[in-house]
Amino acid sequence: MIMTLQAATLEQSRGSRVNTVEFWRLVFTILVCLYHFEMFFMSTGKLFPSGTSAVEFFFVIAGFFMAKSAARYYAEHPEPMTAKQAHAMAVDFVVKKLKAIMPVVVVTLVLGILVYPTFPSSFGDRIHNLMNAEWEFLLMVGTPFGYNNGMTPIVPMWFLTALLVIGYIYTFFLYKWHDFMLFAAPVLGILFYVYFTLNSSMTLDFYVKMGFLTAGMVKAIAEMSLGITAFLICNFLSKKNLGAGAKIVLSLVEVYAIYRYFALTLHQPIGMDNFRRIVYILIIVGLSFLNVSLISRVFNKKIWKRLGSLSLTMYLCHFHLINVYMGMIGRWKMNLGMKSFTSASAKEALGWLSNMGGYDNMFRPVGMSWKDAVLFILLVMVVSALINLYIAFIKRLVVKPARELAADIREKKALAAAADRY
Repeated sequence: MIMTLQAATLEQSRGSRVNTVEFWRLVFTILVCLYHFEMFFMSTGKLFPSGTSAVEFFFVIAGFFMAKSAARYYAEHPEPMTAKQAHAMAVDFVVKKLKAIMPVVVVTLVLGILVYPTFPSSFGDRIHNLMNAEWEFLLMVGTPFGYNNGMTPIVPMWFLTALLVIGYIYTFFLYKWHDFMLFAAPVLGILFYVYFTLNSSMTLDFYVKMGFLTAGMVKAIAEMSLGITAFLICNFLSKKNLGAGAKIVLSLVEVYAIYRYFALTLHQPIGMDNFRRIVYILIIVGLSFLNVSLISRVFNKKIWKRLGSLSLTMYLCHFHLINVYMGMIGRWKMNLGMKSFTSASAKEALGWLSNMGGYDNMFRPVGMSWKDAVLFILLVMVVSALINLYIAFIKRLVVKPARELAADIREKKALAAAADRY
């Protein structure tokens, strides 16, 4: 267990390092939201031609945290686990994820199907989406069972499906055969990416068949494996006494990785070559946890941990909000257009909105402007915060009292049963 005992160094400042990772979690969530948002613009020029690759980040940090958790366990318990114990740890991983995911899924489904204007927005299509909602509840989006030609109410949920399925398997293996997985995971990550990117021209589309799996599951296997690899490298570096020169070099590498990732995301179309940017994501994740480079220390603030807590809800609810935003801008333009004949302020406001919402004042298609991006993300963040507050309110005023009442009833029954025995 030589390698597993090296977790202590990384663990010393666990709390502070999470803050920088939460900053990047928020950034990559925003990238996903904007990529999906821009799909609704009819103009040919795209700001994020392959922004969907931001999802790679979430699989990588999932693998990183799995490896970190297993290493921490074996640092305190060097004896190997039984299959039953490893299964319990894997089930615990899934249960914790479900507790975080399912309340947001329920609220988002209700809002998306019954409240928000959906696309398409006819009553019949809403009923169709409602009938498809079981794929979200069963966590089968992105599988051959729950694809439904892509028309599931929460399309981005394929990521969470893959995260739970592959996360369970990887958690089991990491706890049952820990030392072996530290060797196997990096090999798996490299082999999966080399093989499947050479055999699919649409490696980033989650529903594409890749062997006997979908691309979403393949991405989960490969990127969680590489996340474990990032943990091993970061853990190795954390044991070294890095001087000022080494920290400067790591800071320059970090800046270069960030530049290259965003340069490729902004300019490279979807294709087999997209997997190259996973290297830059690994650097960003690893140096964020190492916490010695310039940018990782600059963004090591508690505010990012708070804002990062919105990421899951933003990811799940943003797709429905695209139509809300488009309808909102359209109504503003219509109302201001009527008032602009008599009001100078209305005419000025209409001019400010002229290149927003996908069309200009002459109903010609225009690309996503920076105003579109900012206003849409603000809308998503506000709605996400309200959903989180609503869920917290329900948990505090309904779920918690219900659990306490159930515990009291069980205790009274136990006391009554004990009294009957005597």
